[in-house]
Amino acid sequence: MAKVISFINYKGGVGKTTTTYHIGCALAMFAPRKRVLLIDADPQTNLTFLCSDFVAWESRLKTHGSLETLYAAYIENRKISIRDIIWQKPMNRPELSGVDLVPSDIELLDIDLRLQSKTRAATTIQEIAETHLEQRSILQKAIAEVANDYEYILIDCPPNLYLATQNALYASDGFLVTLMPDHFSTVGVNFLDRKIQQLLRERSLAEQIVNPTAGDTKTLPFHLCFVKVNVTAGRTQLVAQEQMALVRRMPRFADKCFKAITEDFKDIREATTEQCPVFLNDPGSQNDNNYRRMAEEFGTKFA
Repeated sequence: MAKVISFINYKGGVGKTTTTYHIGCALAMFAPRKRVLLIDADPQTNLTFLCSDFVAWESRLKTHGSLETLYAAYIENRKISIRDIIWQKPMNRPELSGVDLVPSDIELLDIDLRLQSKTRAATTIQEIAETHLEQRSILQKAIAEVANDYEYILIDCPPNLYLATQNALYASDGFLVTLMPDHFSTVGVNFLDRKIQQLLRERSLAEQIVNPTAGDTKTLPFHLCFVKVNVTAGRTQLVAQEQMALVRRMPRFADKCFKAITEDFKDIREATTEQCPVFLNDPGSQNDNNYRRMAEEFGTKFA
């Protein structure tokens, strides 16, 4: 049964997609090799384009659809299997044969409005709770079809906490927050934590209304990792050291932070440009080693 982990932050540009991609690739490439499904839940489609080029994606979109197809089927009361959407071996390299993909597309941009338009009139608290859970469990139900086919399912969430992200969280066994060690990320991690815990409480309340035997509020295990850490002359910049230490001292996050970090070297930018994981594009480089360590730690923390 797959472990489903969401990669999340309400901010953009904090290495979320790059980290999802590299951890997924590392889990599939290095012993003990895992079967991995990547799900691109972000309409920016960056994870999709790390795994494929535009021409291949556009051709496949016409025949198999994307994650948006799954939500559209729900809105239109059609049945569809996520198996029909999964792109097997999108990177077409033997080292990455263990990685499959549910691609995204820009049509996901207005998915929240479209899902909300399907909200039926409710006259009781029970009906409100049922609708709440139904609209946030679309992805969870789809993933259940293929959960036995993979060891890990990694979801790259959009930089917000709207319905698409809530669907990812409801489907997840845990989540990883990527942070850059700067002032805004440090301040924002508390806000993000509060909002996610609020969402989880809302889910539990709705479940208890629908089913009084559902039990207490559920929690999700989570961790934080620092990415794109600024380095000068081979040493981590002092401000980055201070910001990472500040988060690690916070009682709520003291035992939640990865030891492994990634650094702001050109190897990762070049790998992204080449649409190839750094392990293959620049083996032996700084972030090759960094992401290997991060993936090993990920496998331990989310075992």
